Amino acid sequence: MKNKVLLVSRLSSAVNAITKLLEENNCEVGSVVSDFQSAIEYANDTVYDIVVINSPIEDSDGAGLAIRLSTDTVCGVILIVAADKAAVAGAKVADHGVVVVSKPINKMLFRQLLGVVRVAQKRYAGLSKENERLRSSLEETKLVNRAKFLLMQYLALSEERAHKYIEKQAMDMRVSKLEVAKQIMKTYSSKH
Repeated sequence: MKNKVLLVSRLSSAVNAITKLLEENNCEVGSVVSDFQSAIEYANDTVYDIVVINSPIEDSDGAGLAIRLSTDTVCGVILIVAADKAAVAGAKVADHGVVVVSKPINKMLFRQLLGVVRVAQKRYAGLSKENERLRSSLEETKLVNRAKFLLMQYLALSEERAHKYIEKQAMDMRVSKLEVAKQIMKTYSSKH
């Protein structure tokens, strides 16, 4: 499966060369933009695996955009910079997981770095998904516990009986415990 890429570059000649390089490495350029704000909008509206920023872009050196995208999305980010600016750019983005590639691009090195970015992006996306699942599970547990507390308070049930009540209601109504908890909270929270 090809990786979907957002390419950010102000130079059309560079777009063609980078697109060709990406296609040779099993990537598909989904969109091309030339500035910071457009890149943010595209990255928020569409799921990309990788963002490649050919610095400088229309309104910045690209490092700020690279940091923002690596922080706010699950995309792998590659920042391409002039060789004389690579050390400075690398120092700016190093703590954010951005890979810096210097111009002119060494095809073999680019292929290797692209592989590293792919692995890191997949791992990060998996961890992000697991984190969201755990967050959702924790939120559900909190709501079910609040509902149990309301049952204990208003119906004088023990914690165990309140828990069994919620489980039985969920089974009888063929809904989740979360739905039962929400209904209990709606019923008893209004009695405050």
